[in-house]
Amino acid sequence: MISLDLIFAIIPGIILFLYGIEQFSREFQVAAGEQFRALIQRFTSTPLRGTVAGAIVTALVQSSTATTVITVGLVNAGIISFAASLGIIIGSNIGTTFTTQLIALNLTAFAPVFILAGFLIGIVGGKYRVFGRPVFYFGLVFFSLSMISTIMEPYRFDPQLISLLSFLDNVFLEIAFGFLVTTIFQSSAVTTGLVIVLTQNGLVTPDLAIPILLGANLGTPTTSLLVAWRMNTAAKRAAMAHFLFNFLGVLIFLPFLGPFTDLVINLGGSPGQQVANAHLIFNISCAGIFLVAIRPFSYLVKKAVPGREDDIVFLPRFLKKPLPDDTDSAIEMIEKEIIHLLEIGGEMLRECNNLLDTPDAPFQRVQQLREYAHYLDDQIADAILEMSRRDLERGDAAYYAVLLRISSHGRVLADEAGDFSDILLQSRERGLEFSPDSILIQKDLLASCERNVGILRDAFPDMSDRVDAAMRSIDETLRVEITRHYHQHVIRISSGKSTASSTISRMLFHIEGMAATIRELRKSTRLLRMV
Repeated sequence: MISLDLIFAIIPGIILFLYGIEQFSREFQVAAGEQFRALIQRFTSTPLRGTVAGAIVTALVQSSTATTVITVGLVNAGIISFAASLGIIIGSNIGTTFTTQLIALNLTAFAPVFILAGFLIGIVGGKYRVFGRPVFYFGLVFFSLSMISTIMEPYRFDPQLISLLSFLDNVFLEIAFGFLVTTIFQSSAVTTGLVIVLTQNGLVTPDLAIPILLGANLGTPTTSLLVAWRMNTAAKRAAMAHFLFNFLGVLIFLPFLGPFTDLVINLGGSPGQQVANAHLIFNISCAGIFLVAIRPFSYLVKKAVPGREDDIVFLPRFLKKPLPDDTDSAIEMIEKEIIHLLEIGGEMLRECNNLLDTPDAPFQRVQQLREYAHYLDDQIADAILEMSRRDLERGDAAYYAVLLRISSHGRVLADEAGDFSDILLQSRERGLEFSPDSILIQKDLLASCERNVGILRDAFPDMSDRVDAAMRSIDETLRVEITRHYHQHVIRISSGKSTASSTISRMLFHIEGMAATIRELRKSTRLLRMV
């Protein structure tokens, strides 16, 4: 009988595990530089390559749970797309087959090393200091898994657990048992290792052990589903893909379980080897099936988890490396990427407007867009720097300088929109409420800013007199409206009607900053005609 003391000992480990994963995703997003992003993206550029990468990583870390949960974190951080994650998820199940052969090799034993290394890197890491936190939280993830496994270790050979096996006289009960044990241990490696040991000792037969392994596959996705609950749509889809892959795989094999078991037994080997072979054949067969049907499988996952389709993945939309030798083509790429950066700024303004409308909406996307804008600005700056190394005329250098300035202003606009959303988040946490009039005012101001960005985006890099006049008109209206609302706000403060006076002042200040940045974007674009 599992005691309450054991349950309350496990709960902190699970909480620590979830916290470590969430923080790892956040810190990984900060630390992941361009080269590492490119490496991950190259390894997941096709489903087959992703499958190989997922199998290798899982074989190394000895945990498909860790692989898929970290993959969900990478999707949430925008390092890889949902589509790219499918290969890793498929491959992770193949990687678990190595666990049955190398059950003694356990990365959780090295968790304290990662924690200590992350701590030391964070203190004395120099230029690598930014990697200290991700390494620390990576170690924390495995430390928590180790803590859970240590707590549950005595129950692997508990007589009550072994006697329970005698009641498993039904395939569905056997699958349910594998699911339950894997969910409790948070690792299919524990279940498969236990089943193989029991089989080797003659406590269970292969025809009993194989359905338990199928149930273990069903239990593996529970952690990634739980972790993805607070993440974005793409991360939720990655977790759902993991569940559906395992669930549908079991359904496919279930009608053929008898012939499949006979096949494995006929292949020979000890009973333990037969179970390990069944595990290997099952996972490789499922991987092959889903790789062939990757597109309909992706469509099924998207139907199961509806939501927005615009994943944020840290890749330029137009810039290529290396840049074309043709100068005009290279400049066109840079200009298009700046337009893309302006689109990100406009989307952030729109998201901030939606947050005013929907207090319960998640804030995560705004912050991801902010980081993406930083990334794009860095990419544009690198491309302009590369262009500046070529033989340039004086006018070319001036043109590049203005493009660089426009890109920097695009980054500033994203920062201001991100700061605005931060204020909204802090207000929510403090329980502050804004009057309907105040919300309506700020929504109108943000909509005017978004409209001005849209006019610039559609015209860039040209700035005709008509476009210039249209943007000036909106800008002048914004100045007048912001001044008027400042005045009204002061009146509300003096009358004691405002309960969030400083917060509203800060929000108006950031909207004013956005309007000023858009004004500088207009002026800088105007300069392109003069150089």
